[in-house]
Amino acid sequence: MSPFINTAWPRFFIVALPIALFAVLLNSTVDATPNGWLIQMALLLVPFSILVFLGLGWQRLRKAHAEYPILKSELHRMLSALIGNVKVAALWFGLTLVGTFALMLTWVLLRKTCG
Repeated sequence: MSPFINTAWPRFFIVALPIALFAVLLNSTVDATPNGWLIQMALLLVPFSILVFLGLGWQRLRKAHAEYPILKSELHRMLSALIGNVKVAALWFGLTLVGTFALMLTWVLLRKTCG
């Protein structure tokens, strides 16, 4: 067995596709009220934001591994390549959560006012 990590794209999609499938299946259970698209967007925003973030991180991990191979025991190097800049990651997830809550709040307000 190789002491280095495996950064092949199929390895990423083994995790990413079930997450995307779960999000789409969960989204299909939402009722189709006039403003139902707001809650559908809120349900899809978080998992797909996480998938895009992890996809970009996987790309950084592959680049770092190509420049200097990463051993399986070097967890700190794997995580720093996956996460990238911590401030950008915090901003990414902060905006994702704010967007999700804004969509849910809009849906609640429109549901109460419009019936």
